[in-house]
Amino acid sequence: MIPQNLSTIVEVAQQRAETHPDRNYITFLEDGDNQVSELSYGQLDQSARQVTNWFTSKNIAKGERALVILPNGIRFTKIFYGCLYSGVVAVPLSEPAGPHQMRSYLETFVPTVKVSRPKVLITTPLLVDFISSQLPDEIRPLFADILVVSDEELLGSSLEPSSIPEHKPEDVAYLQFTSGSTGTPKGIMIGHDSIMANMKQAYKTCKWQEEKGTALWLPLFHDFGLAAGMIGALYMGGYVVLATPVHFILKPIRWLNMISRYKCAYSYAPPFAYEVCLKKVSDEDKKNLDLSSLVCSVYGAEPVQYSGVKQFNEYFSDCGLKPDAIRPGFGMAETVIMFSVSDKLNSLCVDRTLLETEGKVKIIDESAPEPDKKHLVDLGPMMDEHEIAIKAEDNSPCPEGIVGEIMISGPSVCHGYFENPEATKQVFQQQISGKEKPFLATGDLGILWQGNLYFSGRIKDLIIIRGRNYYPQDIEYVLTEIKELRAGCIVAYAESGESGEYLCIAAEVKKDYIKDRGMFDDYILPTIDQKISELLGNKFQIHPAKRIYLEPGIITKTSSGKIKHQANVRRLIDGSFEGLLAVLPEKTAEGQIGSDIEATVIRLFKKIVEQPPILDEPFLELGGDSIKVVEFVEAVSEKYPTPGFDLMDAIDETSTLNQIIDWIEEKAQT
Repeated sequence: MIPQNLSTIVEVAQQRAETHPDRNYITFLEDGDNQVSELSYGQLDQSARQVTNWFTSKNIAKGERALVILPNGIRFTKIFYGCLYSGVVAVPLSEPAGPHQMRSYLETFVPTVKVSRPKVLITTPLLVDFISSQLPDEIRPLFADILVVSDEELLGSSLEPSSIPEHKPEDVAYLQFTSGSTGTPKGIMIGHDSIMANMKQAYKTCKWQEEKGTALWLPLFHDFGLAAGMIGALYMGGYVVLATPVHFILKPIRWLNMISRYKCAYSYAPPFAYEVCLKKVSDEDKKNLDLSSLVCSVYGAEPVQYSGVKQFNEYFSDCGLKPDAIRPGFGMAETVIMFSVSDKLNSLCVDRTLLETEGKVKIIDESAPEPDKKHLVDLGPMMDEHEIAIKAEDNSPCPEGIVGEIMISGPSVCHGYFENPEATKQVFQQQISGKEKPFLATGDLGILWQGNLYFSGRIKDLIIIRGRNYYPQDIEYVLTEIKELRAGCIVAYAESGESGEYLCIAAEVKKDYIKDRGMFDDYILPTIDQKISELLGNKFQIHPAKRIYLEPGIITKTSSGKIKHQANVRRLIDGSFEGLLAVLPEKTAEGQIGSDIEATVIRLFKKIVEQPPILDEPFLELGGDSIKVVEFVEAVSEKYPTPGFDLMDAIDETSTLNQIIDWIEEKAQT
């Protein structure tokens, strides 16, 4: 049942503990499969009060910040709620796996420390040791006044549970630093009032029910996992079956097994997760899956492709998956998480030319030729007590069916950026002609049609050629049809020339096709290049004036698997990257493909995972986000294909880079 007459998420946690102290809240799958630890609502309340007492004993007051750098698990949950109970503002961040990675981690970590100015840092013992004894001299003064403590020490203290301070709805509950940020990091102030408003609406739109389960492997430092998954389950009075991103990456079926085994009704994942399951879950695997319990799995975090969701629905329908269970939505950390969710997969089939030249929607028949049509995916209606508006360049509201910037207003919109009034004004306090209340500027383009929201692209990524708007995600998705190119590793962008902007394509080529460089240059490359021209000509009536072909591992992505368009474009334009195979119509590069297995594996690890390789330690513990890890394994598999041997299946939590090299060398000799 929806919490009544409560104004903070702390009150919700207390009510759950008082009403159902023995009800399970977290089931953590420590190995991703069967090794389980659990936390009840009563235990959560007790541990949160103990953490509150620890903060008090260290003179850490309400409103001061605590960096929480921990992996998914029971300890993260206890400490995060301890911060909420005490009023100490948690700042959850991604964690490196060990001290080897801290020097590279500092590049993103230190700016966040400067912005958030924490009083305490709570992390793993390994990270505590690094900060205590191995920090570079130029960084050490930054940590002089920060109390650094391990999760083990804090939770192992013998302090008794204590009373908690008063909480007001307008209090900041935690700061959310979004992934993929550029420049100075900005911490979004997530208030209790915004959390409660967003949870209330999500309860309705996602059909939340008490005592139902949520299958979750997304990182808890990220808004999708933290707000939608962990806090959402508490709000509804349900439970979370929790794993880690690495567990999912190693064996994607674990996610579906969680839903099946624990009868979970809810889940959340970005598009790449559904795509990986389509690729890795076999017909034999499906025989043991029962997905009939799934009520709503929100598909979000990046642009939704109609055909991708449709394929997932069709492939898993014989596992009991309901046709309305996978539900595209729109949201962002600046609104806690969700802002609209559809009731099922729906789309508008629209005139592509009119949309791209005039920014207008015209519905056309599904039977129209492929080049003439585009599917815009329904992301649902605006939530109660909230408003979605589409803003034109002149600051006026766009009428229905006209493309403009998506603007949102309502109680879910957060307070702004921590101690950054200028950025807060630019993003959170925009005005639209004829409307009195302020709106949040999302930076996304879209339309409203019959009350529902449809996304069309990112403003900064938009490609404009001869007055026509092209959305890079559309172009990139179409090119995944080319079997020689690596799906998800294609970038469409524009460069400027004497006659205006022209389209450029950068794409990674699968290693299978570049093993024989002579064959690639003479036969395979011309074939790929012709396919690109034909596909884009037929679909978009445009020819890419420049095509860049790359080895695997060059295109960089965020921790959630999204292409970093702006960062990649800068590198592609200034040439600050390696692994170039060819630039057309310019002459083909003369670079040589490395033949030494160890050197190649090390080079791929450095490029893709962006961490220093240590050959004799488990490479899953060497840091880097899980998306990059799977990209690395796939790149190695494509570089050294071995029939009948799946490298991903052979890898577990103990595998080292040396073992990978040995496996490849052994297979190469047979």
